[in-house]
Amino acid sequence: MSRLASKPVVSEAGVTVKVEGARVMVKGPKGELAVPVPEGIEVKVEGARIHVTRRDDSFKALQGLTWSLVRNAVVGVAKQFSRKIEIVGKGWRSTVKGDVINLQVGHTHPVDFKLPAGVTATQENPGSFTLFSHDKQLLGQTCVNIQNLRPVEPYKLKGIRLQGQVLRQKVRKAAGV
Repeated sequence: MSRLASKPVVSEAGVTVKVEGARVMVKGPKGELAVPVPEGIEVKVEGARIHVTRRDDSFKALQGLTWSLVRNAVVGVAKQFSRKIEIVGKGWRSTVKGDVINLQVGHTHPVDFKLPAGVTATQENPGSFTLFSHDKQLLGQTCVNIQNLRPVEPYKLKGIRLQGQVLRQKVRKAAGV
């Protein structure tokens, strides 16, 4: 059986990786990230290959976690991650202006959502926009924060959602006889 964390992470062209104490510094054309290395895990850089090893089997889960975080950092600083957000509801729309997203989603007033540093947005149409970032964790947290402004309601499935998000629609209660 092949374990992912036992395989080396191969860095992309233009990405530099350095181990500084208990952190792995990853720098590329899209930005730079620092990945913490927990105790019991060792990271070695040999050319374009990054090896993540553990002291013993009690650190097995941390090895996989560290490997995944390093891989996400390498891919993120080379290519960036993106998430498309859709707004579903009659008359609901969004407008992207610089680092502020103006959302009109059924509240009494428009909501201005300021994007954190490291996250950018582009507008496709009034009902959807795409977020980009080199940091996968920051991108996911930003998506959740935007979704919390108008969560998807379970009966008509109106609200702010990620593209491809699987939703289950509830059936309304029928009148009892």
